[in-house]
Amino acid sequence: MGDDEETTVSGTANASGAGSIAVGAVGRDVHIGPAASAPGTAHAHSGTVSAGVVLGDLIVHQAAVPGPAAVVTRLTRETGDPAELFVGREEQTRRLLALLEPGAVVVTAVAGMGGIGKTALARHVGVAAHGRFGGGVFFVDLHGYDSAPIRPRQVFGSLLRVLDVPADGIPPDAGERAAVYHQVLDQLARAGRRVLLVLDNVSAADQVRDLLPRHRSHRALVTTRDTLGLPGAHRFDLDVLADADAVQLLTRVLAQRNPEDPRVSEAPAAALRLVRICGALPLAIRLTASILADEPSLPVDGLVGELTAAGGPGVHRTEHGEETVGAVFDQSWHRLRTRAADAAALLPLLTIDPGPDFATDAAAALAGTTSAVAAARLRTLRAASLLQQTATGRWQLHDLIRLCAYQHLTPETAGPAAERLLTHYAELVTAADSRFRAFSGEPVDERFPSTQDALAWLDAERTTLTAAVVRAHGIGAHRFAFHIGTYLTEYLEWRHHLTDWLLVTDYATRAAALLDDPDASATAWNNFGNALEQARRYDEAIDADQRALALFRELGDRRGEASSWSNLGIALLGELRIDEAIDAHRHALRLYRALGDRPGQGRAWANLAHTFSSARRYDVAINACRRSLRLFREIGDRHLEARAWDNLGNLCNELQRFGEAIDAYSLAVALHHDVGDQRREAVAWDHLGTALRQGFEFEKAIEAHGRAIRYFRHTGACREEGLAWFNLAFALGPARSVEEAKSAWETAARLFREAGDEELLAHTVRWLENP
Repeated sequence: MGDDEETTVSGTANASGAGSIAVGAVGRDVHIGPAASAPGTAHAHSGTVSAGVVLGDLIVHQAAVPGPAAVVTRLTRETGDPAELFVGREEQTRRLLALLEPGAVVVTAVAGMGGIGKTALARHVGVAAHGRFGGGVFFVDLHGYDSAPIRPRQVFGSLLRVLDVPADGIPPDAGERAAVYHQVLDQLARAGRRVLLVLDNVSAADQVRDLLPRHRSHRALVTTRDTLGLPGAHRFDLDVLADADAVQLLTRVLAQRNPEDPRVSEAPAAALRLVRICGALPLAIRLTASILADEPSLPVDGLVGELTAAGGPGVHRTEHGEETVGAVFDQSWHRLRTRAADAAALLPLLTIDPGPDFATDAAAALAGTTSAVAAARLRTLRAASLLQQTATGRWQLHDLIRLCAYQHLTPETAGPAAERLLTHYAELVTAADSRFRAFSGEPVDERFPSTQDALAWLDAERTTLTAAVVRAHGIGAHRFAFHIGTYLTEYLEWRHHLTDWLLVTDYATRAAALLDDPDASATAWNNFGNALEQARRYDEAIDADQRALALFRELGDRRGEASSWSNLGIALLGELRIDEAIDAHRHALRLYRALGDRPGQGRAWANLAHTFSSARRYDVAINACRRSLRLFREIGDRHLEARAWDNLGNLCNELQRFGEAIDAYSLAVALHHDVGDQRREAVAWDHLGTALRQGFEFEKAIEAHGRAIRYFRHTGACREEGLAWFNLAFALGPARSVEEAKSAWETAARLFREAGDEELLAHTVRWLENP
């Protein structure tokens, strides 16, 4: 084959129906994923970070916009915070646990005013109940009372991930995700693995209606300040603490700072008066207790006098939790200013961070100081009960505290702080992306010594970074919106966070247009096209890629042009415009050759291999695959090399060159193991089993399929596990018995039925009927 007869690396379905795996987009513009469905990646922008930001009052409250994927956490006894004070509520806890028992109502709505302790009770009950729910207890804050409440479409993907659905098993469309989500819940119910959802801070029924489990064995615990129209839900009204429990909470908060503090026991009447002034609201009690703890010489009745003076909350204001907390907050914050002015000044600045929680170094950026100094100030705020620390060491503001603190934010301090924060995030996401993309031997940023370090930081900050792109765009900081959005794309593709990927590339494209920067616009359209292709929105992806291509041509950016040709070829293949896709990839390869860009050439050969394979031109595809493999080895991209070996195995399998297929799959297994890609390692084991069986090595084939089955079962990947069982049957028949083969097919059929894959189910039933 001549140099112009390019090829592609995708595996087509092998003889045993194991499905296709394609090599693709690792690097700037290649496609690795299921055949004709995974995208090319970002053409990263290399510009500097700069922005003149005028923020005014737009920092926190802005018009609602599509938000990032929600954060969902699994509650266990280990995730309960041993330092968290939970007082009283024994009867409420008992009643809620009873409502979670089989046969009770599916949905329980815990209602009550802000600051009354709904979240603490729901988490407490969730942790206490976790042993009764084999499928897991999952908590998500829906931020119903913030400026941008979480919608169901932002939750489905996150829930599927914590339910152990593999990333490429999560559909791009929100409606399809909802269907898969309910299928997974139904599968867990049939397996006797009950699930409890704790849906916190819900302001309207439509925030949760589509999330509620439909199977009666599962349960949902919803917290709200309102009356929700949820048919069949049991409303559980939470009242304030009983007087004795309220005083006990006051005593225990004081005891955390000084176990010998005698003031409550010496003045029980004043203590009772104090908690009643606080409306017996746990949040307000914690704030007042922290005032006492910070001022050991202040008697309880002295604080009572201050709070009941003109402007204080007074007993008459206890009907409204927000008002009571606000008044007590003001008292606490103004006192803090007299003894720890720097900590008090930091608190309003923390409301600028757009994420659900934040790290110490983000607070340092907001304050314009070091992490060590910021940590001391944060600890002061935590001691004053104005800030919470999460189990992972990050920091979090109660929504009512956030609202109160925001009132003290001024444009003079907000603008510079926001610019420092966005600069901080832009610099770190650039460093993490550089580490993430680096080939073996390349210099990397010392802040991220390994790829795993970069991934861990990005995992922790993903929601905040995605929200920062939206926030930056909303306040006119378009350079930051473009920059952060651009440097997030490689990570979001790797983790397959499609909701966030579409969001940040969309906003980066808008920001680039407002910057009137053709180079930025070309990059942004290129990245947006990749995300649209992954979402199977092929017409839109083609349009985006063509826009990028035209801009790169005008700029004379040949590397960008090559990237756009490659991405356009991927989108064209999604529309089954195979000849046009081949032409596009040929354009990309020629440009990469002219540039001497070996990584680009490797990716272009891989994409051509994928395209020719889709056209069933397997010999040409194999040639291209080998070319890409050689280049991937030379540049040290072991992750992409592993995928290419797996695809080469698929191609050899199609041509019945089983010995070569076994060798290729074996290398894929080893490399996937080395780079830590467990899912693709399992897929390669399944493929290897098929090749071994076709090479009459039946016992080795059975072992290989078994390895794949164990992984897929552990992750709840029903369809993939079904494929492995289906393939295993062909090895069990000749090696052992037809009965064992039929049993494997029956298992496969059950799994395909649970996964809703009617085509594979019908195929399996045919084998069962005619083994």
